[in-house]
Amino acid sequence: MDFPVHHSTEATPRDRGHGLGAAQSERIAAVVEIYERLFQHTAQIGPDEMRRLGGSAMEVIQGWAPDLGEEIEGIAAGSGHDVAVIAAMNARTEILAAGRGECSTIACLGNATADGEPIGIQTWDWHNDLAGCWMVWRIDHADGRRVETMTEAGIVGKVGMSSQGVGVLLNILGHGKDGPPIGVPVHVMCRRVLDEANGAVKALELLAGAEVSASSAVTIVADDVDGGACCTVELSPAGPGFVTPDDRGVLTHSNHFVAEPGRLDDTMVRLGPDSVLRLDHARRGMARLTEGTIDEDSILGVMHSHRGGSGAICCHPAPDAPFGERWQTLATVTVRPSRREMTVRRGGPCQWWSTDAAASTSLSRQGSAAS
Repeated sequence: MDFPVHHSTEATPRDRGHGLGAAQSERIAAVVEIYERLFQHTAQIGPDEMRRLGGSAMEVIQGWAPDLGEEIEGIAAGSGHDVAVIAAMNARTEILAAGRGECSTIACLGNATADGEPIGIQTWDWHNDLAGCWMVWRIDHADGRRVETMTEAGIVGKVGMSSQGVGVLLNILGHGKDGPPIGVPVHVMCRRVLDEANGAVKALELLAGAEVSASSAVTIVADDVDGGACCTVELSPAGPGFVTPDDRGVLTHSNHFVAEPGRLDDTMVRLGPDSVLRLDHARRGMARLTEGTIDEDSILGVMHSHRGGSGAICCHPAPDAPFGERWQTLATVTVRPSRREMTVRRGGPCQWWSTDAAASTSLSRQGSAAS
């Protein structure tokens, strides 16, 4: 395993955050430095404005998820950074609201898979300058629940798996109404779903009820009855839209809206039209697989495509790409809700298709609120 795993057992959110901040202070400092550069380069936002926006984000976080607000305060204290700076990192998607991004997701219901269990896989495509800045955070809550999330150091959550059988995957979107004032940060939303949702319905309620200022597609893959559940919530300032699996039980998503109301003012089809081709490739690739035989390796086989270069499902930066345009598949993540298992692989599917080298963690069903 060539990425850090931090295991938190502290009883309070503030102590949990402090422990992470102290243990990952160097990695958090690197995250802060790179995002300060990205904010300036991409959105012309300097350090003072970043802190102001971080302060605004912190007010929103404290109102929507008080425990995560306390956790962010702990991370700041443990890492030696101002709270507004760490809050800005947690709202980096909202601060970079107009920024282009990648990520592709494929999820399947149990009726489509060889083992009868739901599965979700995504590529996390982002600036390759952050390749050494992410980690897996394993959290044991005082009541027995466990959460595991792959995230950038200092950010409370991203994609992940909970012991309650809820998996979360994430794709960035773009909408004409994205922008200030800052709404609930999507990374905070993902983490709260992992912490609190005991199934797909609760997860969708939490996501759909949040007021957002940056658009994202959050895919929920859950261990519900009858082969599980999966649904993508397309979040935007226009309101939530929902994407469900096709008749075979397969759901694919990339970085543009496919549902209303978001698709009526989609900006990503202009900024990143490669998203349309990636989605088409994923749909066609999955259509060639026989229902009831799909497994992790066959999905990775669809996702290992390099068609489109730096805009491919499995993407690598062009050698001469400038700062802010060096897109790379930094990680490939699989969630298996029925097994309470998340598998994290560094790099893209091209490195892992038909191989076994992966870091996999099974979250115990013991203590699950759904048990």
